[in-house]
Amino acid sequence: MKYFADNLKFLRRQNNFSQEQLAKHLGLNRGNIASYEKMTAEPKIENLLKICKFFNVEVSEFLEKDLQNIAIIQEEMEKVNSESNPTNLGEGEATEHFIEELEDNKKRLERFIGQSDDMQKILEGFRQFHKFKMSNNPIITEDVKKMSDEYEKLLELMDALLSSNKELIHWLKDS
Repeated sequence: MKYFADNLKFLRRQNNFSQEQLAKHLGLNRGNIASYEKMTAEPKIENLLKICKFFNVEVSEFLEKDLQNIAIIQEEMEKVNSESNPTNLGEGEATEHFIEELEDNKKRLERFIGQSDDMQKILEGFRQFHKFKMSNNPIITEDVKKMSDEYEKLLELMDALLSSNKELIHWLKDS
């Protein structure tokens, strides 16, 4: 139900329905629609199916995808396609050009994934080297201890950046 409320509100507004109008079309009352959109209630399965059928959206998409974001991306793609398709390009040529762009973007994503994996390995190497040096140093002064603490903070920051990087990769793969 991750995106249900936002998707319901988005589709209702996109189709210029008030909560009352949508409820009437679905055989529900306005309060049902309002509570679904506010996430104070979840629809019964039969109501969920009615809503999905009414908007012609698969249940899995309704629940697991941000339909507003998908609509924005589709609009942008249409705009790019119309701007990048001079009148002398036929529909087949425009499609071929778009497919080439998608393939280029896929290659960029694969390089990005490879770089991310390499950064993860390098970070792990730094971490292991630091542990080795600290465990094999018989005398750890206060200055060395402070530097070690700062180095560990830097490693934690790198972990956080790599985690964000992996989330971005996951999002790009799902797009």
